[in-house]
Amino acid sequence: MKKLNNLKGLSLAIALGLFSTSAMAQDFRKALDTKRFAQAVNTGENHTLLILDSSWGDTKPEIGDEIAAYDSQGNMVSSVVYVGEHTGLALWGDDEYTQEKEGLAKAEKFHLKWWKKAKNELVSLEVADFERGDDTYNKDKISVISDIKSKEVLTQDLELFQNVPNPVADHTEINFYLPQKKDVYLGVFNSLGQEVMVLANETFEAGSHKVEMIAPNLEAGIYFYNLVSGEEKLTKQMTVVK
Repeated sequence: MKKLNNLKGLSLAIALGLFSTSAMAQDFRKALDTKRFAQAVNTGENHTLLILDSSWGDTKPEIGDEIAAYDSQGNMVSSVVYVGEHTGLALWGDDEYTQEKEGLAKAEKFHLKWWKKAKNELVSLEVADFERGDDTYNKDKISVISDIKSKEVLTQDLELFQNVPNPVADHTEINFYLPQKKDVYLGVFNSLGQEVMVLANETFEAGSHKVEMIAPNLEAGIYFYNLVSGEEKLTKQMTVVK
């Protein structure tokens, strides 16, 4: 299924002219190889967002920078690496068959962030004009940005991303961003609040990290994973299916 979804994305990239034919497949893989942001949960429903390369004006990203889209609650719903062409993002919609919110709800507004790799700087983006569509989510919709500007530099705080894939059969990955070197605890809890698994309890360097969860013996149901670093604690929800 993952391979099929990637092929669909590649077909979309071709249709939108995101990549030249000669370097198409290579650039598509590079665009998905994010370092600062995790990959969002593929829920099977999305809204296509295209940022025209000319829309940046004199503030164009450098190759290797990353663009991410967030919902109104601060959940990341798409991410991509800038590869020197028009930038296409699949903004994933919320999966109505799970209790957690993995994507955008119908008519929900999205906003964009730009990570400048060379400076390790995160900025918010403001869309000045759309050539097509707008900044609200709808399934199978296409929005095209023709004018975009940097708004403000953002503080990079502790960030916990939705696990991928979700729902979980027996394996998933959890990503988080740590603004500075710190001790980190990452644990999984059942609906009764009982700890069922410790995924990490150690010191991590500043930056983005990925932790693998292998849990073939977990019963089907709703679980929560907690990320604790110093006095900060973040929690997200996952669904386990059998």
